[in-house]
Amino acid sequence: MAKQSLYPVIIGTAGHIDHGKTTLVKALTGQDADRLPEEKARGITIDLGFAHMALPSGQRVAFIDVPGHERFVRNMVAGVHGMDAVVLVVAADEGIMPQTEEHLAILRLLGVTRGLTVITKAGLVDEEMLELVRALVAEAVSGTFLEHAPVVAVDALTGLGMDTLIAELDRLSAGIERPTHRGVVRLPIDRVFSVKGFGTVVTGTLVSGTIRAEALLELVPTGQTVRVRGVQVHNQSVGDALSGQRVAVNLAGVERVEVARGQVLATPGTLRGVDVVVAELELLPDSPGVADKTRVHVHAGTAEALARLYFFDRDELGPGETAYAEIRLESTMPLARHDRLLIRSYSPVVTIGGGPVLEAGVHHRKKEPGLLSRLERLSHSDDMSVVSESLQSSMMPVEIAEVERQSGLTRDELAEGMQADPAIVRLDDRYLWHAAAVESWMAKAEQVVRAYLLQHPVKPGMPRDELKARLAPKWALRMFQAVLAQTPWVVDREWIRFAPQEPALSAAHAEALEKVYAAILDGGLRPVGFEEVQATVGIGSPLFDDILERLFLEGRLLRLEDGLAVALGAYQEGRRLVAEAIRDRGPLSTADLKEVLGISRRHAVLFLELLDRERVTRRVGDSRELVS
Repeated sequence: MAKQSLYPVIIGTAGHIDHGKTTLVKALTGQDADRLPEEKARGITIDLGFAHMALPSGQRVAFIDVPGHERFVRNMVAGVHGMDAVVLVVAADEGIMPQTEEHLAILRLLGVTRGLTVITKAGLVDEEMLELVRALVAEAVSGTFLEHAPVVAVDALTGLGMDTLIAELDRLSAGIERPTHRGVVRLPIDRVFSVKGFGTVVTGTLVSGTIRAEALLELVPTGQTVRVRGVQVHNQSVGDALSGQRVAVNLAGVERVEVARGQVLATPGTLRGVDVVVAELELLPDSPGVADKTRVHVHAGTAEALARLYFFDRDELGPGETAYAEIRLESTMPLARHDRLLIRSYSPVVTIGGGPVLEAGVHHRKKEPGLLSRLERLSHSDDMSVVSESLQSSMMPVEIAEVERQSGLTRDELAEGMQADPAIVRLDDRYLWHAAAVESWMAKAEQVVRAYLLQHPVKPGMPRDELKARLAPKWALRMFQAVLAQTPWVVDREWIRFAPQEPALSAAHAEALEKVYAAILDGGLRPVGFEEVQATVGIGSPLFDDILERLFLEGRLLRLEDGLAVALGAYQEGRRLVAEAIRDRGPLSTADLKEVLGISRRHAVLFLELLDRERVTRRVGDSRELVS
């Protein structure tokens, strides 16, 4: 026997009630997929059931047995999302029935592309009836993914045709591409229960990623962080559960009542609950037309919600037509690009259409310029092209996690795509932007900085915070700094300039600066206010204000209080007098030091507080002593 694959093929059943789906699964696997007491009592499948087996090749198959009754279609839909292939079941004694057709439509709308048809209960009819049913099946699947798939007649109770079916399942499984276990964890939850001594357990088909014991994951859309206590695949404890497998996960940090079908277990920060999506919506040919703002049921993965449909280019979508639609959900659902939706009418609840998600969590105005063209590109472009275009049109850098959520790409897939597209710029370990967008922003910023430096020639550069306030007021500081790091400019403390060294002052500006300094130095430790100094030197604003700022930055002025400063030369002389007096006489009061300095009490208080700030002196009671 060949070595069994790590990745089981997930095969679902579909078909009308009482056509023998559960009996067929039991005949194949020896396991009864009906687990609920009510199912066993009534003899019908109500919720999803699961079973597994190994094929002759060694390939493992996990079966998802879905209910066939129309009242339980919502449960059937929850099982479709993880299917690699489907077995469409048609009873020989009844043929194609309404639920057969609805299930087939659901499978197509949700993107199932592989499978085969099984005619069950073949032992109950004669050959003529069997041929008639074959003809009905051929008509029903014409134009669908099952049109050219095998049709096998079996009787699960007698074993008729079962060997042929197993051989066809083996051939079907061999042609199914194995999923990758790279990337983020995404496990749509289809069952939740408690096990005494272990706590909360969830099950589902692992869509992507690898789940390991002790991993921290997130429940979406609630956002609750949980820890994986243990993992099982086919009732066997394993170290790792890989994408494509049916998985049971024992969770710590959450109570049973806090978890429900429809939630997704995911790598933290990679998926979110949204209340709006844009989808390419196809209406079934036999569905009635759907008007704008119609209320519907929306199913995706194992989740469902009520919603309203809003069309961008029409007031009504006709039978068999396809259009872009914004779907505004009445409750949040864990959705991302490429997820497939099923739309069912509000009442009566029947399947009317579905299609893929193009955008999740983004709201649009109906008359938004270029919207339809953009959605057309989203529909037909590859994911990296969509990422590149989106980044190029973005007014600011985008977090990598948000790019992943919006594109549906994993971190590894995004990294591989970026290697082939150098136009996508990674700003740091958090943000992406397009090279053209970066260049455009830099061009605008350079104009702003040059204009600022012309207006403020004595400053050592443009304040970084002022550039942010002008060009990026809503950006996070980290985002702004990441973009600024892409420029060839010098960022010296808070100043931005174009050369490593500060530009030399012109002779006129140097003369004006010294004139202001001299005027303040003349005041000594009895400085006058800036307004009086400005009037004395005759220099207008903003040049006077910029000169003051430069003198403060150079340390040639020291601030006493708003509007009042002491020149460095006067400060040094005053500091010398205070230090000598305290060394000679010991700690001195403000009154004593006022006499030493020969200035008023107000000026003495301001100067001594400056010495305290400069850690020359410290106050002890009513006196001051030297710090060292």
